[in-house]
Amino acid sequence: MSTFLIPPHPYEEHDLRVKETGGTYRMWRWERETADGDPEDGNLLTGRIVHVRDPHGRRVLASGVVTLLGMEDGRYHVRDAEPHEAARVFCSEKTWSN
Repeated sequence: MSTFLIPPHPYEEHDLRVKETGGTYRMWRWERETADGDPEDGNLLTGRIVHVRDPHGRRVLASGVVTLLGMEDGRYHVRDAEPHEAARVFCSEKTWSN
């Protein structure tokens, strides 16, 4: 799995400030809308959901399940979660969705 860096934004949807290194979480971010619907950087694919489309800004609010690897140069170092890691998040979401 490839890793990627996410800049910390205290008021953005991908805020991971209170999360523990090594933990697996659902992360949200705004992305540019692409013709094929895949993210430009090829990341945030595990459990990917597009929640909102902004046709005027040509952006989408998407989420995916990532594992937090730590901080690097003030940015979150994450990777798409492996299936066995993501299963815990999916189970939790299903349990608490009602």
